[in-house]
Amino acid sequence: MHIGQVLDAVYDSDVGWRPSSGGIKPVHVANGMVRALQRKSYDTTQLNEFAVWWQPGKIPDERRALDALKRADTRGALRAISGSPQEFDRLRRYVLGLVGADKALFPAADKSSFSLTCGQMASRDDNDRGLGDFASILLAGSGDGPSLAAEVLRGLTSDKPGDPVTSLVWPLLSDKAHEYKPKARSAAALKAHNRKALAPILAAADTLATHESSQGNRLQTLHRAVHFACVATHVHAQALTGNGDPGARPPALMVIGGARRSELAAASERSIDIVYGAFEEWLCERLMVRLQKEGQLAEGIVLPNVERLDGRSMRALLSRVGSAKKPHDTPSKDELDGRLALYREIHQDMPDATNSALIARTLVSCYVDEFDSGGPRRFLQALGRKAGLLYPHFQGNARDKRVRPSVAILDMLVRGCVPAGGLVPLQDFLATLWERFGLIVGGRREEEWDDVEALGNWGLAVEPKALEKNTDAFVDELVMMGLARRYPDDVAFVGDGHGA
Repeated sequence: MHIGQVLDAVYDSDVGWRPSSGGIKPVHVANGMVRALQRKSYDTTQLNEFAVWWQPGKIPDERRALDALKRADTRGALRAISGSPQEFDRLRRYVLGLVGADKALFPAADKSSFSLTCGQMASRDDNDRGLGDFASILLAGSGDGPSLAAEVLRGLTSDKPGDPVTSLVWPLLSDKAHEYKPKARSAAALKAHNRKALAPILAAADTLATHESSQGNRLQTLHRAVHFACVATHVHAQALTGNGDPGARPPALMVIGGARRSELAAASERSIDIVYGAFEEWLCERLMVRLQKEGQLAEGIVLPNVERLDGRSMRALLSRVGSAKKPHDTPSKDELDGRLALYREIHQDMPDATNSALIARTLVSCYVDEFDSGGPRRFLQALGRKAGLLYPHFQGNARDKRVRPSVAILDMLVRGCVPAGGLVPLQDFLATLWERFGLIVGGRREEEWDDVEALGNWGLAVEPKALEKNTDAFVDELVMMGLARRYPDDVAFVGDGHGA
């Protein structure tokens, strides 16, 4: 076991997915989600070999030239392709641009996730890190009314092409399916502490399903479902820190517009840091509980009499946890000395703490510091940015990210809070937005709830006037999207029922 794996048992038993790679993308979630929903993946070799012309190192692969592909084609899918090599290269570049738009295709088909438009494009790629299984649970909703999972499946299981992309690649798709069984860790999402945390998210899935059951664009349904799954992952991590109590979790401040270094932008960035820090703290507590109950860090690393370990035993324990940079190697002397120095510092700050608490905090701190390729912050930030929840979106270079949803995410958030054809007063919508997605805009200033106070309780001091302007900008954006309308006397309603 290396330092990047010290929380795997906690992720599997207490979370349901593993934030173990900063390279996570929404396309990975889509691939895993569709595979879990339909309980099968498909042989995507022929599509992969057609679109991916290279071998490792981006070197052209002669085995994937047109003549070689035709010789290996036993189904006759490529017989109709003629013309010059240049024309064929243009065609495959076009296909690559469509099915590989998310840059998740590689020479190995089972390690590639396509920008899929139908069930037959779901591969065995496991880069979703368990989020596909988890998303399939979320999309099932609470069991009341139409299911978002059923709506996604209805669009994916057509026996003929239903959109231009699927029509283009249909001859390259295989009917050869592999049975898929969701991993056991996904069932952890139904455990007691998750049940409370997931309840508002499942309610949002129910509400979103009312929109998808009343519209017929299957790709739009898939698109919204993937956006929902990505945002819900972020919300789940945030909700776990409050152990299911919405009022106990740290708020994420959503900003609309605003300069990069403005008061609002800085407060939103700090709110995200607080959310990630609280999640790491929660993981530390769960690891401590695991050590106390089981006396086992991982399979093969048993800690008998954990509360009696001395300094020498602690050094031996830390030396058994491998390096993140060289997973199969023991830590270098410098790494081990750094871990021990961190342990002593934590011990000094917490002189009365139990050994299990000290070990858990030391290991989680080392995990956060040393595991550069993954961890909760990198994972959640990458997923949130690429899905369009965090800004700068996609490949933005700014180190600090703030909550500034894209239009597509805003659309999904509204439809996850207000049923199809419905309208609700702005204050009711803002209350639901907080309850289901952990987001604060700043416009709730009521006796029973005050956004300014809620932010201030977490050290996020923002001028009320700035929050008021932020809320106005938020409503303006929804009005432009056709999802809100203003009325006299500063009254606004949110939803898609304005034309009813």
